[in-house]
Amino acid sequence: MDIKLIARPNPLYAEFFINDVDVHVLNSLRRAILTEVPVLAIHDVIVHINTSVLYDEELAHRLALIPLRIDKKELDILKECVDIENASLEDLTKCTARLRLHKKGEEEKIITVYSGDLEPIDKKTVRPVYDNIPIVKLGPGQEIELEAIAKVGKGKDHAKWMPVSTLGYKPLPILIATEACDGCGKCVEACPKGVLKMNGKPHLEGIGLYLCDLDRICVRACPKKALSLEPSDSQFIFRLESVGQYSPEEIIISAIDILEKKFLKFLNLLKEEVAKFKRE
Repeated sequence: MDIKLIARPNPLYAEFFINDVDVHVLNSLRRAILTEVPVLAIHDVIVHINTSVLYDEELAHRLALIPLRIDKKELDILKECVDIENASLEDLTKCTARLRLHKKGEEEKIITVYSGDLEPIDKKTVRPVYDNIPIVKLGPGQEIELEAIAKVGKGKDHAKWMPVSTLGYKPLPILIATEACDGCGKCVEACPKGVLKMNGKPHLEGIGLYLCDLDRICVRACPKKALSLEPSDSQFIFRLESVGQYSPEEIIISAIDILEKKFLKFLNLLKEEVAKFKRE
C-alpha cells in the first residue's frame, strides 16, 4: 500500500492519494471514522430558566450540535474513552463534563447568545471548538439559565458524536483508447469539465485525473466507440475534514487502532469456535 498526502489547505482538512488498496479496506476505515471514533458532545440539558423564543427541546438540540474539545491532560478521550460501550460507572463518570449557560437580555436591545458563553463547571478545559456559533437571541427581559452535561459517545448512536464534517473517497479514472481511435477530438470537445486532453489519443493527466467524475460523456461522444472509462479498483483519493475536536491524523490513527482491535477480537472468537467444533 502506498499513501501520499496531496492537499492540506488548513489544519482540519486533508486529502490523500492511496494506491494498492482494496475498496473494502478503505470503506472499513471510512465507516470506523464515522461510527467508532469517540467524541465529547452535550447529551443532557437541565433547563432552570428559559423565557426565550425557543422551546427547551430546540435549545437542547442546538447545544448538542456544538463541537466541544478538552485538554488531553485533563481527559484523553481517544485513549481513556474509546471502549465507552463496556465502560464501568467510574469510567463513564470520568468521560463526562458539565457546563453552564446563563444570559439575560438587555434593556431596549436584542442580544445573541453564542457558544463562547458556555462556561465549564467540573472539567476546566472543556470548551466549544468555535466561540461564534449562535444559540439563541434574547430580547429585553428574556433569560436562559441551564446546565449541560456532555458525554462521550460514538457516531453510530448520533450524528453529534461524529468527528468529521466531510469524509469520502473516489476511485481514480482509467481511460483506455483502442486502436480504432483516429484522434478526431470529439471526446475532448464533449468533456464537460475540459480535463480530457488530446496527444495523438485522448488521455487524462495531472489535475484531470483528480477532477474527472467518471460521467462517461466522452465515451458516448466517440463516433468510433473506441473509448472506455472505468473506475480504478486500487487507486483512490481519500478526503477528510475534521469538525475540530481532533486533527485528521488523530482521527485516522484512532480509527485504525479501533479496527485492529475489532479484527483481533473477531479472530480470537473464530479460533475459539473452531477449537470447540473440533472437540465436538
